[in-house]
Amino acid sequence: MNCPYCGKEMEKGILSGDGRSNVTWNPGNKKSGGFDRFLGIGKVTAAKHSLTLFFIEAYYCSECRKMIFDTDITK
Repeated sequence: MNCPYCGKEMEKGILSGDGRSNVTWNPGNKKSGGFDRFLGIGKVTAAKHSLTLFFIEAYYCSECRKMIFDTDITK
């Protein structure tokens, strides 16, 4: 996927969190492990903590520092 802001290739990865530690992003299909979270590797600074476990497939542009993921809002 190309970045809609700069046009460069975005990297596919997994955005994940468990409610007790930082929300993280890792390239590829790998979710963050406990050691990664402890060291702060892949920490997403814009994310706020909650008490739920989640993971989302997301694309990241290191040039623009923008992230894109698909979502839907249940009404």
